[in-house]
Parts: sequence; C-alpha cells; structure tokens
Amino acid sequence: MKQYDYITLSKAFGIILVVVGHFTSSIYMPEYYIRMKNFIFSFHMPLFMVLSGFLFQMSLYKKPDKISVIPFLKKKFLRLMVPYFFISFAIAALNFIIGQSMPVKRMVDWHYLLEIFYTNVGGSAVFLWFMYTLFMIFVISAICMRFKKGVVILGVLSIALYFIPMPQLFYLSFVHSFIVYFWGGMVLFLLMEKVKVQMSAVHIAGSALILILAFYFRAWFSDDYIGQLLNLICGFAGSYLIVSVSHWLAEREDSKILMSLGKYSAYIYLLHMAGVYFIRVVYEKVGLLFPLTYGIALIAAVIAGLVIPVLLTRYVIHKSKSLTFLMGGK
Repeated sequence: MKQYDYITLSKAFGIILVVVGHFTSSIYMPEYYIRMKNFIFSFHMPLFMVLSGFLFQMSLYKKPDKISVIPFLKKKFLRLMVPYFFISFAIAALNFIIGQSMPVKRMVDWHYLLEIFYTNVGGSAVFLWFMYTLFMIFVISAICMRFKKGVVILGVLSIALYFIPMPQLFYLSFVHSFIVYFWGGMVLFLLMEKVKVQMSAVHIAGSALILILAFYFRAWFSDDYIGQLLNLICGFAGSYLIVSVSHWLAEREDSKILMSLGKYSAYIYLLHMAGVYFIRVVYEKVGLLFPLTYGIALIAAVIAGLVIPVLLTRYVIHKSKSLTFLMGGK
C-alpha cells in the first residue's frame, strides 16, 4: 500500500461510525444503542477534522510556498459548499413534498430556505453542518498559514476558541468546537513526517485506554471546563485510536473493501441518509420494537447507508458531469 493509505482506511472506519450513529428512531431505541451512539459521538466527527487537518498539512508540505488564499478557498468552496447547497435544497424540496401529506421534522418555509445560507436548519439536513464548518475552518487556517509560524498561530487560536462560546451564525459554534482537532491533524502529520512516529500495539492500547477513561469520567461533569477538557481528550484519543488501528491494518495489505469505502467517504457522508432513513421507516412501520430486531435493522441500515451511496456514485453521479460537480467532484 501507499505511504498514507492508512488515512484512507481511517476515513472508512469514520464513515462506518457515522452511519451507525445516524440510525436513530423517535419511536424506539434500546439502551445498548444509546450508549454505543454516545460513545461513537465522542470522537467520530473529531476524527474527520483530524484527517482533514492531516491532509491539509500534507498538501502544504508538498508545496512549501505560501498558500494562495483565494485559489485555495475557491477550490474548497467547490468541494464543500457547492454540495452543501445542492443537498440542502434537495432535502428542502423533498421535505416540502412529503410535508404536504405527512409530518416532517421541520416544515419548509422561507425562513428555512434563508437559514440554509447561514445556520443549521436541523431536521433531515442536520448532518450537513460538517461541510459548512470545514469550509470556515479552511478559511481561518489558510489565513493563518500566510504568516510565519502559521501552525503555532493556528494552534493558539484553536485552543483559545475551544473554550470561548461562539454564536450559531455561520456555524461558528461548530468552528469553536472542532477547529482544534483540525489543527491536531496538522500536528499529527508533522509528527509522522518529521519525527517519524511509528505506531504500534502500544499506541492502540494506550489511546483506547485514554478514550475509555475520559468517556467514563466526563459523565461526572457537565458544561464546566473539566467537562470540556474531557471531551477534547475523547476526541483526540478516539481519533488517534482509529488512525493507529488503520496504520496497523494498512501494513497487512488485505483491506480492499475498507479502502473503497474510504475513497467514497465524502459521497457516503452526503448520501448515506437515503439508505438509513429507508430502513428506519420500514422498521418503524413493521412495529416489532425489540432490542434484537433493532440490532438487525441497524445492520441493515449500515449496509444500505454504505452500499447505496457507492452505487449511486459509481453508476449515476459519475456518469454525469453536472451531478459530479454538484456533489463536489472534479
């Protein structure tokens, strides 16, 4: 495998966790799933921010000249914001149609359409926060990297922002929570590239232990600084655990399915709810609401949430230049 294939494998593990965590039902969820979901949510999106920061620093390392902010942000706008708006308005149209005959999480009106441009509309589109937030983080990071010691400047800013409440306007409340992980990914790349950190079973076991302990003790605290610190530890420890496992697995060279999922992770993220929502509706309509049946439905939802986006991408989206563009592809 190539040098950084473990990052692609990390994306695969991350997107599987996303799909697992999004099979939620307003009617019934067994206790084991709620606990598992809370554990997954303690680190799965920090993981994607870490990976994004890693790849950002890797691109800077390959091109040591100062970053050209405008061309860079134009590229990221096409990659992130175009699909954000496309999927947002597609969901709005679908909700409007469905809302004429049955209840939806949020009715579509002009307030809904306007909010798409500057805040999280919630409902079926709630997962799109990541796209907008990551773009805003790229804006801040690109500006910081124009300065000497840009990584240090971004680190200080990220840590400060983590402990400063921010408004929801332009997803700043998400930026304040997640930019520190993006910076952490940049630092991880530098450690891997310059210090030549070698991940091993000790790294896997150590990060797993730290994650479990931080997750356990954070239940004792709410919104105070200790609770925020434990959340931060969960995010970093969980991310490092996934990266460490992926690094170990990449050396085995028998991970073709996971590599494929990793390569399609962006499309799966945007389209996975199509499969997950379908299974959830069927499960709720059947009405056999038991822990065992929920587990079976969860497995079906994960398979549908992973397979359907890959099939749609390969046989529909990539067959159309317009759809490829709207979904953030080249």
